[in-house]
Amino acid sequence: MNLLYEKFPETVRVSGKDYPIYTDFKSWLKFFDMLEEPKLSEREKMLFALRWYQDRIEPEIWEEGIQALIRFAIRGDIPEQSRNKGSSKKILSWSFDAPYIYAAFLSEYHIDLLNATMHWHLFLALFDALPEDTPIKQRMYYRGINIGEIRDKNEKKRILKIQRQIKIPQEAMDAFAIGNVFS
Repeated sequence: MNLLYEKFPETVRVSGKDYPIYTDFKSWLKFFDMLEEPKLSEREKMLFALRWYQDRIEPEIWEEGIQALIRFAIRGDIPEQSRNKGSSKKILSWSFDAPYIYAAFLSEYHIDLLNATMHWHLFLALFDALPEDTPIKQRMYYRGINIGEIRDKNEKKRILKIQRQIKIPQEAMDAFAIGNVFS
């Protein structure tokens, strides 16, 4: 999709039919928070996820409906090569990193996310385009460093210290984990 001239999707296709969904970024941040909620059972998460449909969908297509929501949330299917890699490091938590995301949008784009409405895909495009020197991107960078590849002891110690300071306190879900929730 080319966001410069194509309209953002307002629906997802389930069993050959388009169903309207909620598309504001705040709804999708809540979606990910809901999926990370340890107090909810997998069934409860599935039932809550169906609330992202503006209209009720029939129980016989719930599973396909959940998959459609996941594709919308991650802007497409999980690449085949990523599926085979297994789990990767969690470098971002929409909830835990919220202050840094808020500050980056305010600083870089002059967008006050508390008062903004924005399509989820536009939000993700802007998030992806944040400069690498913003604190949120730096946090993601340091979380993603593979300590085993660092040979210098002092550098390894420095990176480990940073990683401990910015560690995500609870396990965040990636696209694979989201898929597993509803499999």
